[in-house]
Amino acid sequence: MKIQQIRIIKADKTVSVLDSFVDKGLKRGGHSAAPDIDTDFASDRRQEIKEYLESRYNVNGRQRVFSAGTFTTMKLKAVLKDVARVYRVPVKLVNYINAIFEEDSMDWTQLFKLVAINKKVRSFVLDYPDVIEDIRTIMGQPRSASIHASAIIVTPDEKDGQPAECFDFLPIRKMDGLLVSEFDGNQVESIGLLKEDVLATKELSKLSAVIGIVNKTYGKNYSMEHITERQTEDIKTYRLLSAGYTQNVFQFASRGITRFIMDVQPNCVEDLIAINALYRPATLEIGATEDYIRYKRGEVAPVYNFGTYEATKNTFGIMTYQEQFMSIAHTLGGFDLGKTDYLRKAIGKKNADLMATLKDDFIKGAVTNGCPEYEAQEIWHKIEVAGKYSFNRSHAAAYALTAYCGAWLKANYPTAFYTVALQWCDDKETPLLMSEMEQCSEAKIVAPDINVSHKEFYTDYTTNKIFWSLTRIKMLGTKAVDYIINEREKNGAFTSIQNFVHRIFKYKLKKFQYWDDPDNEDEAIRIPVNSLHVRHLILAGCFDRLEKISSINERYTILETASKELGLAADANDYYKQYFEVDHFWSIQQIGISGIGQIDYRRIYDNSESKNKIKGKASYMSLRDALVLENEGKRIAVCATVVEVDEVSYKDKTSGEKKQFCKIKLQQNNELIELVCWSEFYLEHKNEINTLKDRIVIVTSVIKYSDYSGCNCLNTFRTTLLFKL
Repeated sequence: MKIQQIRIIKADKTVSVLDSFVDKGLKRGGHSAAPDIDTDFASDRRQEIKEYLESRYNVNGRQRVFSAGTFTTMKLKAVLKDVARVYRVPVKLVNYINAIFEEDSMDWTQLFKLVAINKKVRSFVLDYPDVIEDIRTIMGQPRSASIHASAIIVTPDEKDGQPAECFDFLPIRKMDGLLVSEFDGNQVESIGLLKEDVLATKELSKLSAVIGIVNKTYGKNYSMEHITERQTEDIKTYRLLSAGYTQNVFQFASRGITRFIMDVQPNCVEDLIAINALYRPATLEIGATEDYIRYKRGEVAPVYNFGTYEATKNTFGIMTYQEQFMSIAHTLGGFDLGKTDYLRKAIGKKNADLMATLKDDFIKGAVTNGCPEYEAQEIWHKIEVAGKYSFNRSHAAAYALTAYCGAWLKANYPTAFYTVALQWCDDKETPLLMSEMEQCSEAKIVAPDINVSHKEFYTDYTTNKIFWSLTRIKMLGTKAVDYIINEREKNGAFTSIQNFVHRIFKYKLKKFQYWDDPDNEDEAIRIPVNSLHVRHLILAGCFDRLEKISSINERYTILETASKELGLAADANDYYKQYFEVDHFWSIQQIGISGIGQIDYRRIYDNSESKNKIKGKASYMSLRDALVLENEGKRIAVCATVVEVDEVSYKDKTSGEKKQFCKIKLQQNNELIELVCWSEFYLEHKNEINTLKDRIVIVTSVIKYSDYSGCNCLNTFRTTLLFKL
């Protein structure tokens, strides 16, 4: 709750006040379990919270704060190996049987289900009955103890009216200098102690960094609270999400949920909360997401059961949140708050006996409140179904507001948002992020510049240019980058490649004599920059602006100049000399070394011999256009780089035969798409396909929408043509 107003009332005499009355909801014994407290903090500040708890509650020399313990248990495969070793069962046989077990989490029942259908496992059980009998008693037993990643417990300050420490409530051990309970989290709760999960979420750190940049650069005074309380009706933000620009937006970045958002076309926070709660395996399976889309669009009028309108009006009659069926049980079924918590627990734990008892009580209470019995039965069935997938609304709301905050910053301050997003993302996410940036913002990624770039991504907010990070260049470590930047800041910008070499290798080049002594004696001996670093800086484009080159193949002349100044062998750059006229060679080198660069794939396709062979059979299309949904079904030719080749096995449903097909990930600068090579084509070209990684290919294919990935992908057909360049 949020306090809106405080009014001070003075009384003439002492008045007994009850500050919060919720019947049995919060009374001891009136609910199914102690509340579960999960709190997310910025990942870089989580340790501060732990230290605060310790300073706040570990007072007067008493220890009250500690971490919950956790235990790994003995799984089937490990137990089988250990027990079989005692009975001297051949190791090869044990490894063979273990390989048959698909999952290590198989229980005793699943093991004997496998025995019924697998001759090898059945034979092993009959041949070694003592091994199997001993396994039953050992499976599930604790194997090793460790510290729970987030659970922290604070014990009461008194026990039986006396000052108490954590040692007075449960056994405690010391691990790695930390106090840890001998009980796991569930056991801690069962003895009445409150467990709090102090979770670290890097998204909060990212948002804080973006807001910090916005406030500093644009003279604002924003905070997450300001954005989520006062900016939640920003049309620009909802338009951005509805268009599918969700990269690096918390919880909304995957292909599938992006497609769902585009179908829903959200225009308020309630929609985002519902999207977050609905896009889960169980709801997708029963079609709840499709129902929500139809209701939202107005294609179908939602139907509300008796007495459920108030609880489900925000989700068009679909039971989406745990709070909804708890509210219905309370208002329609007549359950008190404690009993609704039992209902939540019974559904979550699939307790059939308790559910049967609660069902009778619910139907009886609903009928008493005027609901027809047949409809009460229907509502109860919906509650049972909803219990399998329903999500906590407060949790979904917190996630949705966090996502909205990121989307708002992306819509209104894209350059600051993408600067931080690039710094945090991994290499696989970078192309998608850069592609989106080109389509929906003024921000622009540019190649690294030796006089501008830093260790992190550096942004010029007057031009919205984001300069590539020097540490993203291969082989260039933090020490080398720091050394270059220190020299630049100390003695000014570099004026040429010669000037760079002379200043960085000041005390190393024998052909030059410098009369001033180094400030540090080690400086004359230890320089963390070498000739390979210089080559990579040149190939990454760091000296393009400095040397005013007009074409990227002129980087060869910079290489030659650097080699001469460094005193390298005359043939040091012969490998690059042979490709001087090939423009895309230099782009490939830049991408491979730094992760940034542009290849003119259309030019490569137009100049290739394969173009005439494809003419009349397919038309050229860029990957960006191929991803447009309206182009589904078109037969196209694409030119792209192969970044991944993944063989997939499956069982044919009609013949039962095991078959293989292949998924190839194609990249065209910042665009990525999946090419599926079906069984016949893959087997015919298997040897060739397995050598394609990091090569440029031209391939004909047909565009098809994939429900699995939530976007278009490419598929081979009977007469697909494949050319390796």
